[in-house]
Amino acid sequence: MTREECGRLRYEARYAIRAVLVERGLSMSELGRRIGVTAELVSATVRGKKHSPRVLDALRDSGVPEQYLFDPRFARDKAA
Repeated sequence: MTREECGRLRYEARYAIRAVLVERGLSMSELGRRIGVTAELVSATVRGKKHSPRVLDALRDSGVPEQYLFDPRFARDKAA
C-alpha cells in the first residue's frame, strides 16, 4: 500500500478517529500539546494529508484502533 493509499483511507476514517478521541476526552489540540506538536499537524495527519509517526503513535496510544490508522510504516508488512 502506498502512502497515498494510506492517506486516502485515513481520510475516509477521520470521523471514526475523532469519535475515539472525543470518547477519551481528547481534542486534537490537547493531543498535540501532550506530544509536543501543533494541532494543525494532528489534524493533517487525521485527514490523511500528512503521515507524522509521532501523531500516529499518539493516536494508537490513545486507543484509536489500528483499522483507522493506515500507517505507511506498517503498510508494507500488511501487504506481504
